[in-house]
Amino acid sequence: MSNFDQIVKLIADDLSAVEAKLTEQTASEYSFVDMAVQHVVEGGGKRLRPILVVLSAKVCGYDEGRDAHTLAAVVELIHVASLVHDDVLDEAAIRRGRETLQTKWGNKVAVLVGDYLHARVLSMLVSRRSDDPAMAVLADTTQAMCEGEVIHAYKSGDFDISEAEYLKIISFKTGKLIAASCTLGAHLGNPTDTKQIEALTVYGQQIGTAFQIVDDVLDFTEDPDKLGKNAFGDLREGKLTFPIIYARTVCNDDEKQLLEKVLNPNTDETEAITFVESLFQRYGVEAHCLEVAQDYADRAKAALTGLPETPARIALEQLADYVVSRES
Repeated sequence: MSNFDQIVKLIADDLSAVEAKLTEQTASEYSFVDMAVQHVVEGGGKRLRPILVVLSAKVCGYDEGRDAHTLAAVVELIHVASLVHDDVLDEAAIRRGRETLQTKWGNKVAVLVGDYLHARVLSMLVSRRSDDPAMAVLADTTQAMCEGEVIHAYKSGDFDISEAEYLKIISFKTGKLIAASCTLGAHLGNPTDTKQIEALTVYGQQIGTAFQIVDDVLDFTEDPDKLGKNAFGDLREGKLTFPIIYARTVCNDDEKQLLEKVLNPNTDETEAITFVESLFQRYGVEAHCLEVAQDYADRAKAALTGLPETPARIALEQLADYVVSRES
């Protein structure tokens, strides 16, 4: 049994409750709306963010369940909504091995389903007090995610984007919700212990960056069947991601000019893929990126040092390593 399977087994009852909550809270009396929503909500995924909410709550002493299940479902719905909108922006045909909503029913339906999921999130939060820390955390998170998307869209095709700029973008687009999942759980467990909350927030920030760097690598290296979507998607869209930015900084001037050329969407796809694969191999790009991701994972584990050494904390440490070693 893998470490990830062990983690899931540890909180299996909680995750089952979260799944039930997702189904219950997204149900619609209109059959088509229900069918379209369930297509994405039940579309798989590791449920990383709900796992982080539950584990963070447990490591801080919270074991009552229900509130953690609600917030775990909330962060997953925010995540799923962002994926639905991403697929429209990227014109993606496949997600998690299934047709995307925009492929199946068109862009209008996909955008509106994403909006519906955000509306369901608001409904799930409406009964919470205005001074509940979760409200401020989630408001800040959703704003940052949108800002990250806007900046990334603006920077699309910018061959000179720096590593620091890119890391800032992914800290907003990906890292914020992952960190928020940990923060929400910590607030449930021990709302007055700022050190515990800060430690888990830092943990989430670090694994959020590690997660996206590995995701960027997998786009170039993973078998499409395992990846659950078309490989080389970022390259086809002319996006500079972490591996490409590193390759750009270490290759020679001639290679850099050719790299800029093949990132143009009008370039022959086979030519572009062949060149990038050879460049990655020549400069050990995959190994470097995974090393950087592991460094972030190690920082995440270090942030947990002062927390009680419980099964939940051990699971969080294992999860940090899993984020780097995963294959999809």
